[in-house]
Amino acid sequence: PHEGPKGIAKTSDASQAGNDMESFLKQMNEDSRGSSPAKSNRPRWGMYVLGGAGTIVAGVVIGVLPFITVAFRRHPLPYVPATPKQIEMVLKHCPRAKNPKAADAPRLVDLGSGDGRVTIAGARKGIRSKGYEINSVLVLYSWYSAWRQGVAGLASFHRKNLWKASLSEFDYIVLFGAKDATRFMEDLEDKVLAEETKTNAKLIACRFPLSTFEPIYAEVDPLGDKGLESVWVYDIDTEKTKRGIVVEESSVNE
Repeated sequence: PHEGPKGIAKTSDASQAGNDMESFLKQMNEDSRGSSPAKSNRPRWGMYVLGGAGTIVAGVVIGVLPFITVAFRRHPLPYVPATPKQIEMVLKHCPRAKNPKAADAPRLVDLGSGDGRVTIAGARKGIRSKGYEINSVLVLYSWYSAWRQGVAGLASFHRKNLWKASLSEFDYIVLFGAKDATRFMEDLEDKVLAEETKTNAKLIACRFPLSTFEPIYAEVDPLGDKGLESVWVYDIDTEKTKRGIVVEESSVNE
């Protein structure tokens, strides 16, 4: 008779504990389903921000990397866009044909074409022009610029190491040199002398002259290295003949 109240008390405590456990499990289940907007939105927004930041960083790295790796090459020439005056000085020595798409029409190549402005200017003048550039970002931009200016039919761009590129199809070989790049200029001279080039082909150097070639024309900026609006024109056949290299007549375009 004395155990009745105690039994009732024990039953009540067990029931309360069961209710508490049920409430706890229900709350856990709701949290796992994301039923609480305040708690679920925070981690989702964090993931969006983190993903966006990662995408931006990756894009910057991919875009900048081609410019940085230049410093690790044998001849680390910097990317310096040509000025309108420099382009004018170069193209003054590049006559065009009446029909630029004719088989015997002159062709131009810009070695290290950068953003493509020299190649595009040559195409706008009516010269079939190519740009060789190692930086893939600049190659893509050059194609876009040529398309936008309506000369994609005469201007083309290629991601190519100039030391591995053939010069045999070109009448005008354009190069923008750099200060204290004597070794680069000497290596370029050796490449031009060793390769087959078209008859009467000209090498046109802007900003800085070649090392040992003698120009047939020179227009030097009065400000010297500070101005950089200078151009030198070299006759490749003449340089080969002076060195005892047999010059064979060649006029076939690829």
